[in-house]
Amino acid sequence: MRGFRWRPRRVPPGPLFLLGLVAIVLLGAGLLLLPASTPAGAPLAVVDAVFTSASAVCVTGLTVRDTGGGFTTFGQTVILLLIQIGGIGVMTVSATLAMLFGRGVGLRGASMMRDVFEGDLLKESRGILRFVTVHTLILEAAGAALLFAALGDSVADPLARARCAVFHAVSAFCNAGFSTWSDSLVSQAGDPVVIGTVSALLIIGGLGFPVTANVVAWLKGRAQADRTRRCRLYVQARVVLLMSVILLAGGAALLAALEWNGAFAGLAPDTKLGLAFFQSATARTAGFNSMDLTQLSPASVLVMLVLMYIGAAPGSTAGGIKVTTVAILWADARAIALGGSNARLFDRELNQIVVRRAFMVATTYTTVVALAFGVLLATEGSGFVETIFEVLSAIGTVGLTLGLTTELSDPGRLLVTLLMMLGRLGPLAVAYGLVRPAREHGVHYPEATILVG
Repeated sequence: MRGFRWRPRRVPPGPLFLLGLVAIVLLGAGLLLLPASTPAGAPLAVVDAVFTSASAVCVTGLTVRDTGGGFTTFGQTVILLLIQIGGIGVMTVSATLAMLFGRGVGLRGASMMRDVFEGDLLKESRGILRFVTVHTLILEAAGAALLFAALGDSVADPLARARCAVFHAVSAFCNAGFSTWSDSLVSQAGDPVVIGTVSALLIIGGLGFPVTANVVAWLKGRAQADRTRRCRLYVQARVVLLMSVILLAGGAALLAALEWNGAFAGLAPDTKLGLAFFQSATARTAGFNSMDLTQLSPASVLVMLVLMYIGAAPGSTAGGIKVTTVAILWADARAIALGGSNARLFDRELNQIVVRRAFMVATTYTTVVALAFGVLLATEGSGFVETIFEVLSAIGTVGLTLGLTTELSDPGRLLVTLLMMLGRLGPLAVAYGLVRPAREHGVHYPEATILVG
């Protein structure tokens, strides 16, 4: 038809992120299926390759095959690259590559990144990308150096030690939980340098790049004599830091109290406190094991379930509903209880669209958990506690398990794979795709009162 001009249809951010994630997962699965990725005579099944690739890209850490013994050096390198891509983020990696080839990030990409980084903090998209990349590489390199020095007694070969140190540093900072040791970090539980380094990396990785950038700018400003050039801590940074301290300290205190004469019996007091703190930190997002989780009491398992459900900070490598969501819901509940109109945090009123997003994220997340829990109970027939632990670990991109992962059937593994992908991009897709800016309507309907509670 004359005058007709085809215009490409714009893909919403949520589906766009999901398509990018699926593409990288399938590419990673294809590389893991290559004979060079696995030992001779031990090929990887297609379902297991997709599962492992998704777990690495979604920085989860659930495994159906031992990473150290079930994959060659090439296969472990593929897993490491997938973890790094997933940790930095599909959007950031794509934008960086486009920038390197001189194509730029585009207006939509720049707008979305400014939304994530609160615009005022880093003005330019290239500054955001530069900070994310440099920040990640510096911290991972520092962590690898510390681990390399600490592993001198256990790994004699320098090359093997370097590979081990780099792998665990990247896995820790990206909160992936993959380990080349078959027992995760159980054999290293008595080494304070290894456990301390891994703990520091996973905690910093769980704070999120926006908060880290704000803290770095704030510290630089505090060091300057000119007070007019100082940067303030944004509300998001304050909320994330406060909630992280509460969850880390509270979780560690509860685990120590519950397991002092239980799973921690016979250990030195400092070792007990160290294990409690590490499990509190890793339960929120990382997935490393420093002990046999099947020895925990039901009360301790409940504590870890709550930590996995909440997760860490938005804009980080962590999953869960995020600490900011919990803080917003608490602020709104407090405002309702006190008869106020708007929720407040740190003497700042929260926009109603932010509160609605928090409710949407929490509601959607809980609904998906309930549905997946029911399906997995039906397909696997496993215990109640083991199944809900597996579901929350997968959708929270945590990577901890009570032993169910390796026993999953193929349908169960596919469902857990889907949960890991939804957990990685689900809240972000909800925020961008389901909750839209409020629009004023010319027609208003009569109000109705409905009994609640």
